[in-house]
Amino acid sequence: MTYKYLHMIDGMEIRRLRPEDVEGAVALNAEAGWNQVAADWRFMLEFGAGLAVDAPDGRLVASGMVLPCGERFAWIAMILVTERWRRRGLATAIMARAIALCRDRGWIAGLDATEAGRPVYLPLGFRDVYGLSRWEAGPDRPASPAGVGERDVVSVAEADLPALADYDAARNGGRREGLLAHLAGRAPHLAFKLASDGRLRGFLLARNGRLATQLGPLVAEDEGAAGALLAAGLAAVRGPVFLDAGDHHAWLADRLPRLGFHRQRGYVRMLLGRSEPLDDPSRMVLIAGPEFG
Repeated sequence: MTYKYLHMIDGMEIRRLRPEDVEGAVALNAEAGWNQVAADWRFMLEFGAGLAVDAPDGRLVASGMVLPCGERFAWIAMILVTERWRRRGLATAIMARAIALCRDRGWIAGLDATEAGRPVYLPLGFRDVYGLSRWEAGPDRPASPAGVGERDVVSVAEADLPALADYDAARNGGRREGLLAHLAGRAPHLAFKLASDGRLRGFLLARNGRLATQLGPLVAEDEGAAGALLAAGLAAVRGPVFLDAGDHHAWLADRLPRLGFHRQRGYVRMLLGRSEPLDDPSRMVLIAGPEFG
């Protein structure tokens, strides 16, 4: 993706984040305690636009990403600044450049803000859409009981991806074939779909992370389909697990503690200049993560 990225802060230029920066980018998110691995950054750089700032010694000290979702909107994420270089305006400048990029392309800008980040984004014109929660379970969580309808859950095959992309686009508000194919190929043992009477009723994908496996996106027609897909995913995953769930799915908040999960923190889905969701919240059960939307 080509774009303008010239901007100076204290003599340091916002430049394009490049594939050779991935190791430094992972170091930034590890310092912040985030879950991303090199594969996440490589995907975002292939399909999105990355922003970077170097210290005078050439070390990467700040980052940002803009990840388009079709032609309608783009997700702003990975705004990171290493501790030594914080409170110098780097994050603000990167965010401004990311917003300008979205406007140049005609994209609605969206992001998933932490509870601490939300007050920063409100003055920029971002509006609340709905709340999200990060749920975490350790490797010793209890076995997941079978979900109703789980017999209809089967593994996703490569030939299923076009149908999954169409199903997802109708509920997500934008097309993200690249992301779905990336996740299905990265963790095929955690890629499931549910169909009955020849009709797709939902799917679940996942990915490995630095701290835990992230289950999501989970897109489903109803609680029964979502519960069956989640049960299949939890039965197949090993080790710690993260889920980023919409707070409006009250059944999850009731069920997850009984499956060994605790609420780690909250997010707020926000859109620039808009409070109406682009997606269908009733069917977007788990997001792919705040970096992917």
